Amino acid sequence: MRIYEYESKQLFRKAGIAVPRSIVVTNPAETVQAAEHLGCSVIIKPQTLIKARGKAGLIFFADSGVEAERAVENLYGRVHEGESIDTLLVEEKVIFDQELYLGITVDYASGRPVFIASARGGVDIEETAKEYPDTIIKVAVDPVSGITEIQANEIIEFVRSSYAGMGSTLQTGLREIVMTIYSIFTRYDCEMLEVNPLVVSNGEFVALDAALAIDGDALFRQADLVRPRGQNKQEFELEQDYSKRGWTFLKLDGDIGILSSGAGITMAIMDLMRASGGRPANFLDTAQMNRKGIYDALHIFKDDPNIKTLLINIFAGLNRCDELALGITDFYREYKLPFPVVVRMAGNREEQGREIMKKINIQTIAGLEEAVWQAIKVTEDRP
Repeated sequence: MRIYEYESKQLFRKAGIAVPRSIVVTNPAETVQAAEHLGCSVIIKPQTLIKARGKAGLIFFADSGVEAERAVENLYGRVHEGESIDTLLVEEKVIFDQELYLGITVDYASGRPVFIASARGGVDIEETAKEYPDTIIKVAVDPVSGITEIQANEIIEFVRSSYAGMGSTLQTGLREIVMTIYSIFTRYDCEMLEVNPLVVSNGEFVALDAALAIDGDALFRQADLVRPRGQNKQEFELEQDYSKRGWTFLKLDGDIGILSSGAGITMAIMDLMRASGGRPANFLDTAQMNRKGIYDALHIFKDDPNIKTLLINIFAGLNRCDELALGITDFYREYKLPFPVVVRMAGNREEQGREIMKKINIQTIAGLEEAVWQAIKVTEDRP
């Protein structure tokens, strides 16, 4: 789960890392008031979870409240990569001498955090790695012992060799920041932490931008950071409900709904569907379904105006086809779906499940590919 820049900076400030003075605002009037309150030249930055705000022309500078008002005239409500802009960060403009990059990510192959540093900050680290690979250092950290003084010194020496202006005072300050951001990384169960750029201003380090992504499986330990981001209240509440149930749901732009259990087979269904010209409307992995689980999951689809057909995949191992068929029957007793349903059913108590489905006039299909093709055909035949 990514968090907003202003939230990342709040964590930095709490940990003792210097960040620019700033105010979070949610409308033009607040934007003007914030610029006037800071009393200096400011930078106005949309708070989105998508990067490349500068490249998209969404970052503005202002020297007064009047200029700030003019800058955000058409910014609120604008959509950036599918995310609506409704919160801005008004931040003092910092004059600096040098831009550095510090980041930590997880190397899942080795199961270790990797510390990344470069004296070339202010640009995407991917671009730096491609064009100037010799300017980047990567240090793998033992997750048990954490980053050591020797590793911190290795990072500092590498950066110093590319930054002639780094004296002993700055080296000491950089060592403190290296150790501190690693402690933030572990304290908040991060998958990624990035400070880009970390600048030198008036002889001190200041984090001008910050990004954090928290491991979704650790959110129960980070309850204070769980809130709507890029979502309305209803979407957020649904996401929390799905998470509690162990479901993974992702809305897509297609017209064939998919209700399945198991991430691997659900992805296989999506691949088969796309290869045959179908358009998935969602990714949904309901983990280990049971009678009530499939009944509850069907509610996701019943009012979706974009769905023309629903494909239900039942491949029963530990669960049972007849139990899941009863769950579908329970739903049909209460609701009428506005679109046809294609059911693939195979596995444990398959025959009993098929008989139950016949009672609600649904003929099940055993083969996965055949079921996908049938769902596509039914969709194409609909107006």
